[in-house]
Parts: sequence; structure tokens; C-alpha cells
Amino acid sequence: MKAKFLEMKRIKDEEIIPLIIAPANIRQSIFKVLEGTARKESKQGREILAHIDQIEAWLAAEIESGKFRLTSFGEEIINEREKARKIQFLYSYYEKIGIHAIMNIVEQLTFKRLIRTTGASLKNRGTHDLLKIIRRDMAEDPDGTRYTYADDISKFYESIDQDVMMDCLRHYFKGRIILTLLERFVRLLKKGVSIGLRSSQHFGNLLLSLYLDHVLKSGEGFKHFYRYCDDKRLMAGTKSELWHGAHVIERQVELAKLTVKPGARIFPTSQGVDFLGYVARPTHVLIRKRNKQRTARKLKKIKSKTRRAEIIASFYSLCKHADAKNLFYKLTGIKMADYPKLKTLAELGIPSTPGLRADGTKNFPGRQVALQALIGSNFCIVDFQPGMSTQYSRQALRTAQEKGDTGAVEKKKYLVSARMVSPHRANLAQAGAVLKKGDMFKFFTGNPDMWAICESLKEAGELDKNVVTVEKESNGKYTEFRFK
Repeated sequence: MKAKFLEMKRIKDEEIIPLIIAPANIRQSIFKVLEGTARKESKQGREILAHIDQIEAWLAAEIESGKFRLTSFGEEIINEREKARKIQFLYSYYEKIGIHAIMNIVEQLTFKRLIRTTGASLKNRGTHDLLKIIRRDMAEDPDGTRYTYADDISKFYESIDQDVMMDCLRHYFKGRIILTLLERFVRLLKKGVSIGLRSSQHFGNLLLSLYLDHVLKSGEGFKHFYRYCDDKRLMAGTKSELWHGAHVIERQVELAKLTVKPGARIFPTSQGVDFLGYVARPTHVLIRKRNKQRTARKLKKIKSKTRRAEIIASFYSLCKHADAKNLFYKLTGIKMADYPKLKTLAELGIPSTPGLRADGTKNFPGRQVALQALIGSNFCIVDFQPGMSTQYSRQALRTAQEKGDTGAVEKKKYLVSARMVSPHRANLAQAGAVLKKGDMFKFFTGNPDMWAICESLKEAGELDKNVVTVEKESNGKYTEFRFK
């Protein structure tokens, strides 16, 4: 069964294509894709900005004729919260601009067809907006939210049937050009839809809206149904209502050729509804346990004052939507009522020296990367700092001293600051260090040959001008990394 609400006027080519190719929409898409200095200063970015009028006209013509297509993409593995996800990304900025221009209008024209209580990847909605609605419904209708059903869909994006997805899109759109363009996005992969593509999140919303949201809300009359991507919560006054709702959900998900994950359950709402990063109860809302633990570990581990301030700011934005004043104080030592009133160093009149630590050594921007992860990547050496102590060099010294070597000396290293020119995505992703072109990063090296190259580049005034890469050599006993 599909939602009857979609038996309404579909969007035709002549209604949507002129909006997509409008100069304002394409121009806005160009600047959205080229956000950030690194993208603007890249080869493609400079070329697009230098010929922006011609690029606008070319993209408009490609889209209007239905010729626009995605030619190539890359993949990388992202490890997030103990889950490994394969993410696809487009190489071409031209294709990113084109898909952004198309989906910008598609999302605008279909936004009103989505239920109010869905919040994933939608403008002016999100986790906090949906949490606010749940809290309101619990307060206003305690009898109608006494029990909760919770589930999500197994491998949602990877499991979407492309034929079912296209059938869904035909309920919203009518026209050879727009359906051809959207079908190319749907069928980018051999199976499922791309997780990283600009279109996929909205396609997922449209699919579940057709097969699930309006069937439950309009067809079955459930008042309290909430969805964030494929993660769903259904509330009712009795368990029998929710068993019926669970049957409807399983039936509809099966019709969409998807599968509900094992572990779906019905429980009293008073136990706490774990959803959107919070645990919501009728009387109060707490932060999910693993989010608390993750923040506590970071704050204990991080020594950088700047990074610590960023973590506290992020945690504050999480806590202010929950009843977590004591938790915030316990982990940060700051009262929530005082936090927004804290002054910056500039406001306090305390001068700071950018790029320097308190001991006078250089403080390079970007994340630290292992040399192993840089094999195959091309980058420029921007600056370096000799004589740096590391946790490994300090540990080696302690071990030697414990063994009675009174003459042991700490073998300090060079800390090198670099700018990525051409990333080897596979090696970087394997090491958990995803870097893009133009990103700043840093690494330690104890190889004297590498030190000599850094010093030579500095003496010749060639820092940040020459591209180098890293190669690995092994003689059977040990492994050495060198610049090439």
C-alpha cells in the first residue's frame, strides 16, 4: 500500500527545469560548492571563478537538454561510531555544482509533501527541532504517548532497490528530462544509492514518505510518529495499538524491499526514549550515555586549549537542549549559566601570539598524520620545527633508564607542517586521516635524510613551493620512510 496523498498533480519538466537553470540558482550552487579557501584556490575552483558566466551557461544548457550526467566518482571508508561506511564522492566540481542546482529545486518543490515530524537533512529542521516536538507531545498528551515502538532499517541506503526508488520518484515528477536526470543519480552504483551523493538523503526521505510516513499518519491515524532518516519512533496509549503499528511498518518496509533491523521493541515511554542523541522521558531529557562518555574521554585526553574549547562549545550546544546542567559542570568545571558570558582573550585584553606555544615552539595547524598514511600522497612542506619531544621518544628514554642506561639521551624528532596537494585517499582513509586537497596537516619524522631535505628547502627559500611524497624502504630488519 502506498500513500494516497500522492495521487495529486506531479511536477512537470516545464515547471521544474526553468527553476533549475535559472542563473540565480546555478550561481548560488557555484558558491555553495566552492565554499572555503581551499576549494576556491584549487585548479578547478580558480577556473570556474575565472569563467563563471560561461560555466553558468554551459551547465544550464546541459541540464535543459537532459545531457548532464555524473562521469566518475571515488570511494573511501569512514569509521564512525564503530561503524565502517563506504562513502562515494565526486571528483569534478562541475558535477557537484550541477547536482546541487538540481537537488536544490527538487527539495524545495517536494518539501511540503513530507510530514512535519521528520527531520533528517531538511532545512530549518533537525535533531533539536524534532526533539522539541517529542517533548511537546509527551507533555500535552501523556496518555497518548504512554508506550513507544522503536526500530530502524538494516543498511538503509545500501539496500534501497533502484527500481523501487524510480517508481517512487515517478509519483512526484512527470517529465522525460527531470526523471532522466534523477535516474542517473539513483543508478550511480550497481546496487543501492550512494551514501555521499547530494541527492541520496532526500531520495531516502521521499521513499519513506511514500511507503511509510503518510500511511501511518493519514492512513492508520497514528498521531505520534517521528522519523529521522530510517530511525523511527511510534508512540501510542496502549501496547495493542503499537503492535498493530509495528505490523504496518514491517509490511510497508517489506513492500519497499527493505528490512527492519532485528531488535525492534515496544516499551513504556517512562523508561526513556533513546533517540536523536538524547534519552527523552515525560518529565525530563538526558544526554545519551555514549555521548557523555565520548565527551568525557576527549576532555581528559586533549591538552590543546583551543581544541578543548571547541569540545566544550560542542558539548554546551548538546546540553542546552537537555536537563544537563550538573553534567556540564561535572565534565567541564563551568556552570552553564556562566558559559555564554565567558570572555575571549581579546575581550580580556590578553595578547596572544598566533602559531606559537607557551614555550616558544611553533604550533602548526591541522591534524597529525602518520608517515605510513602519506605514502602515495603529494604535498608541500610549509615549515618545520626541530628538536621536538614525542610520547614515543619519552617512553624510549624511560625504558632505557629503567634498564640502567645512565647515558641514554632522548631522540627528538622534527615536526613538519605540510599542505596537501594530491591526496592518496585509500592510504589516508585506512589510517583514519581523511584529508582533502589544500588541507594543512603535520607529521613527525626522525629520519636525518628528511631533516636535511627540510633544511635545504628552507635555505633555498623553496618551502611551500616544491611537491614531495613519501616512500617506504625495508631491508628486512626495519622499515624506513623517505621523501621522494
